[in-house]
Amino acid sequence: MSKTVKVMLCPSSSGPYLDNLSRELRAQGIEVTLIPWFGKQMPYSILRLIWSRLNGFRVLHINWMPFNRFWQLRFTTRLCDLLGLKVVWTIHNLVPHRTQFGSTERDEAAMRTMFAWADRGVVHSTRAKEAAMSKYGDALPLDVIHHGSYVDQVEPVDPVEARRKLGVPEDRLVVLMLGPNRWNKGIRAYLETVSRLPVGYIGLVAGACPDPAIRKTIIDHQERYPDKFMLDLRRLSGGEIADYYAASDILLMPFEWVTTSGTVIEALSHARPVMTTDKGDMYEWVREGETGFLVDSIDDMVSTLSGLTRDEARRMGANGRELASRRTWADSAHQYAGIYLDLERDG
Repeated sequence: MSKTVKVMLCPSSSGPYLDNLSRELRAQGIEVTLIPWFGKQMPYSILRLIWSRLNGFRVLHINWMPFNRFWQLRFTTRLCDLLGLKVVWTIHNLVPHRTQFGSTERDEAAMRTMFAWADRGVVHSTRAKEAAMSKYGDALPLDVIHHGSYVDQVEPVDPVEARRKLGVPEDRLVVLMLGPNRWNKGIRAYLETVSRLPVGYIGLVAGACPDPAIRKTIIDHQERYPDKFMLDLRRLSGGEIADYYAASDILLMPFEWVTTSGTVIEALSHARPVMTTDKGDMYEWVREGETGFLVDSIDDMVSTLSGLTRDEARRMGANGRELASRRTWADSAHQYAGIYLDLERDG
C-alpha cells in the first residue's frame, strides 16, 4: 500500500487471534498499536486511546466486547466520537459466552450499542453474517473474513511418546475435551457420550476448569466411570496442549451454542478430526466424513464414535490440517487492511 495504514487493536492481550493478526498486519506494513481492555485498565486504556489518536491513529479495531461495565462501553463510544475515530468490530460471538454486564438483557443492549457504534463489522462466516443481520438488523456493513488457523505454529508431536508421557493406554481410542470452562461447550453431552461408549474408548478431559459446578460434574462422572475418563483440570502450557492433541484420536466438542471456536480450529491444525454440533461457523471447518462429524444428538455421537477406527480418524485429521492450512493469517490481514484503508479514506 502506498500510504502507511495505522490501526489500534483492542484488547491488547486476548490470546492467539490478536497475536497472529497483529504480527501479520505488521508484516504487511500496517502500523499497529495495542489498546488494553477497558476494564481494570480503564484509565490507562483511555490514555492510550487518546495518545494514539494524537499520534495519527484514526481507526480502532475492537474484538469481542472488551468492557467490564456498561458505563465503560458508553464512555468509550462517546470519547471515540469526540476523537473522530472510525471503528471496526470483529464479532467473534453473537452473544457473550457468559453473562458479561449483569443480565442477558443488558448483554443484548450492549451488543446493540456495539452494532450502532461500529462503522464496519467483521464475522467469520456467511451463516454468522446472516444470523447477525437477523438478530441485530442490517444497518452495520458486515464483511466475512475467515478465522486464521494455527498450522504454521504447530510442532508435530509423536503420538506414542505423548501417550507414554501422559499415561494414556496405547490400545484405547481417545476422545478429547479440551478447555472445559463453559457449559456451552457441551460438557454434559460429552460426559454422557463417553460414559456410554464400549470398552476400548477413553475420554480425556484436559485444561483449566475454574467453574466449581463444571468441575464437580466432571469429577463425579470420573468417579462413577473410573475406566472411562482421565482428567487434568489445570491450566496447560502450549507444549502440554500439543501433547494432549497428539495423544488423542478425535476432539469431541458438542456445543450447545457457539459462533466461532478457536479450539476446533486448533484441533484441525494439529491434524485431529472434530466431532461437534452444526452451530455457528462449525460447518466451515467440520466437513462431514472428511474432517470430522456434525451431530445433533448424544445417540448420534455414541453411534458414530463406536464405529470410528484410528485409521479413519487419522485420515480425517490429515484432511482437517490441509483445510486449516488454506485459512491463512496473511489472507485475513490483507482483508482487514483493506477495511482500515477504506475507513481512513472515508474519514
